[in-house]
Amino acid sequence: MKVICAGMSKCGTKSMHVALEELGYTVCDFPDAFVHFVKNYMTFASKGWNSDEFRSMYEDFDACVASPAYYFWEELVEEFPEAKVILMVRDSDEIWYKSIRKQRIVGTGNGLHRYYYPLFSTIWRKFAAYLNNPCLIAFGPKTTGIFNFLTNHTLAVLPFKLAYRKHIAHVTHSCPKDRLLIIQCKSDWKPLCEFLDKPIPTKPYPWINKDGELANILWEMPFLKQARREMLTNVTILSAGILLLGIYLVRIK
Repeated sequence: MKVICAGMSKCGTKSMHVALEELGYTVCDFPDAFVHFVKNYMTFASKGWNSDEFRSMYEDFDACVASPAYYFWEELVEEFPEAKVILMVRDSDEIWYKSIRKQRIVGTGNGLHRYYYPLFSTIWRKFAAYLNNPCLIAFGPKTTGIFNFLTNHTLAVLPFKLAYRKHIAHVTHSCPKDRLLIIQCKSDWKPLCEFLDKPIPTKPYPWINKDGELANILWEMPFLKQARREMLTNVTILSAGILLLGIYLVRIK
């Protein structure tokens, strides 16, 4: 592990992911963490964790970004003492809150899938549990979910803004200054490349998920495609069973 991204969700995590890959790093984003480490993180959320567990989890990656890894930046720093830390921030907690709420509305607020997918897909239920437990650990228990696929409540404003402020303050004051870069998510290549001692690429700095399109990106992930197939298969089996039962009942009358 060479780069630990401590920026919260909706602080340019997808852009940073693409930028780091362009600079030659292998990156573990939050969908990758679900695929590789969902059991670890679910255990962390329910029973706690030890710092040394993170070395075996992340030793094959050059960088990590987004939930839930950003919350565990201190444990990662302890296990990878040569790694540098990047804290991506927004102009204000209000701008951050509006962005994260917009993404949730785009992603789940208008979709009926939040009702039927949990009934017919075990993969979906596992992913929803991952989103609503380890990925929400920074916001504390019982906080309304950011990406909650099972409910459609309005995000609680103050707890989320406070969590954002506390996280920024904690990283800023606790991380060794010689290992920390605080960068605006709307920044360009220069501060990042200078910090990582990398040449500046010729292509423009990436700007990903600016309109909350992460929801559409997620649907193309292999595990959610598998969840869709699982749901359709189970719905087909259930429908066929109901049809056969109906035919049988009609015939015995």
